[in-house]
Amino acid sequence: MHFRRLIIFIATAVGVAHSKPERRPAYEPLPTPQNSSAGNLFSGAQTTASGQWQDNGPGRAVDGKIDPSSHWAAENLPVWHQLDLGAPKKISALRVWPYWGDGRIYQYKVEGSTDGQTWTMLGDHTANSIASSAEGDPFSFAPRDVRYVRTTFLKNSKGAASGGHLVEIAGYAEGSSGLTGGVGSIDLRYPPDGKLELAPTETGAKLVAWRGERVNSQFVVSSRENQNHLRIQTYPPKELPGAEFHANFIRYTLANGKPQGDIIDSAEILPLAVGANRPIWLSIDVPRDAKPGTYQGGVIVRSDSSEIRFPVSIEVLPQALPAPQDWKFHLDLWQHPDAVARWHDVPMWSDEHFALMEPMMKRLADAGQKTITTTLVDEAWGGQTYDKFGSMIGWTKKKDGSWVYDYTIFDKWVSFMIDKVGMKNARIHCYTMIPWSLKFSYFDEGKNAFAQASLKPGTPEYDEYWGRFLKDFSAHLKSKGWLERTLIGIDERPDALMKGALETLRKHAPALRIASAINHPTALSREFADISPIISHADTVEPLLAERHAAGKKTTFYTCTSPPVPNTFTFSPPAESEWLGLFAAARNLDGYLRWAYNSWVENPLESTDFTTWPSGDCFLVYPGNRSSIRFERLRDGIENWEKIRLLRDAKADMTTIDGTLKQFTWARGKTPGVHTEDVRKANAAIEAAARNVH
Repeated sequence: MHFRRLIIFIATAVGVAHSKPERRPAYEPLPTPQNSSAGNLFSGAQTTASGQWQDNGPGRAVDGKIDPSSHWAAENLPVWHQLDLGAPKKISALRVWPYWGDGRIYQYKVEGSTDGQTWTMLGDHTANSIASSAEGDPFSFAPRDVRYVRTTFLKNSKGAASGGHLVEIAGYAEGSSGLTGGVGSIDLRYPPDGKLELAPTETGAKLVAWRGERVNSQFVVSSRENQNHLRIQTYPPKELPGAEFHANFIRYTLANGKPQGDIIDSAEILPLAVGANRPIWLSIDVPRDAKPGTYQGGVIVRSDSSEIRFPVSIEVLPQALPAPQDWKFHLDLWQHPDAVARWHDVPMWSDEHFALMEPMMKRLADAGQKTITTTLVDEAWGGQTYDKFGSMIGWTKKKDGSWVYDYTIFDKWVSFMIDKVGMKNARIHCYTMIPWSLKFSYFDEGKNAFAQASLKPGTPEYDEYWGRFLKDFSAHLKSKGWLERTLIGIDERPDALMKGALETLRKHAPALRIASAINHPTALSREFADISPIISHADTVEPLLAERHAAGKKTTFYTCTSPPVPNTFTFSPPAESEWLGLFAAARNLDGYLRWAYNSWVENPLESTDFTTWPSGDCFLVYPGNRSSIRFERLRDGIENWEKIRLLRDAKADMTTIDGTLKQFTWARGKTPGVHTEDVRKANAAIEAAARNVH
């Protein structure tokens, strides 16, 4: 397919106090132009009426404005409004907007005729008991030829003298007005246009969930005509109080120059271009106290001229997941506050900044995050990201040669994550004593300027520089009650450098431990409190796991710009993200580490490409607290890890699960195309084991 590029400027205020609106272009692919009619056939038609009140003439009901302040009105029921298309035209759907806003209820009928003499019912609301709304009233019927359309108001709950009031009436041609679509798979990213293989709409989503679990489904809608004001309404089961249905449009962004549906967007209304596909992501959070059973809900997608319904069935099993803060999976996604400030154009560490970070960090906590990313130095990773990674601690050399350290920002950030975000027991990972550049910035009071020292671990200069800080830092952490939960973070540094840094750490701050992402464990790094080898070398830690678990040490694995498969890139098949959590369960690993949660590129809503890295490598969520398909599927994998742990604790029959998990190896996982089926089999095995627990 060939796509033209449409840039939509987002100007929706973020829902926090004092926040600034987003003004960044969002990518929106337009499908190849197709022949189509103009949509609403009634727009601008000739009109007559039984009367009108003041200047509210009948033409206002066909002016294209869905605005209650612009309407036709006539007093003393019954009253009628009529339009003339000039010649018979085949129509198959209507949408009628009686006046709304004060809870009034109208009873009316809409009739059609080819000659103005013989009339056929098109829409019957003569027994209506529902208040009018901005949604309007849709009617559909077998295609028929119509020239004249007459709307007769018979009753108004405000009284007959109040009359009838018609904001707008729209009519649509045969085959043009109806939304079409079907039930998709959460394992697929659907293209922006073209024919798709979907399950019938009436099939709906059939989901099975533990109590306390989040389950997902995907629908896709399309149309042979342009559709305005596409919107979604959810209907959680009334018998399942507390169930949270979240249905969101999936937006496209560019990855390697090609559109990929990944953004679970916050827009409540979007257009649907003729020939385009609009995927919709449904997430359902099942209450932890839900009663086991099967429940029926639904999702309705509406446009101005049509609607399409998707039934949703949820079977709730007796098993329950604990709250995410109590999950045992060790999730370590690195946070990047600087990116949030830049995107939203707010001062770093201002009240506005924290207000914008709060919902997205709560989203992270709700996935079971176990670490708080902090920085001891500027650019711990050598300036690789689009946004600066500044130090959270101020280093100052006084005129007399003494040193002082400002922990204001560090304390504010850590306290925010613990108290406001709710990560009560999270570890504090501090990056780093070994930045990639081995350059350390500080403010020299004597020179009244910032200076930079180049220091190598293992040298007296390095030991002096870091030793005085570590003593002060340890005392500060102890005063805050944070010492035992704080670790020095190190990212893929060679043993020659780590040895010198470790000597300084043990000498000056023996209570601080090391958390390190490593290529593979060595005699030095295998003793660290938290190690995370790359997935391709995860098998090298397996002989150490029993000893490390007994000592309370964490052993996870990571992916980054490599391997190509499995991974969480914008273009990665969604099942790869879920596969990672199951891989951790299969290899008896404690969790997963990823650079990074939100190190955004210049405008990720337009493109996730950045330098030569695989697209989307450095973030999993999008600005404005938008989730993604890959983040939600990663969360699914974490839930599966937790399920497997709980089933083992419950002494469930694990035969099928263990047999299935044998497939979750690096040797198999690096093969493209295997992950969807692997995940499907694992989910089936977990469900079967849960059903057999008594």
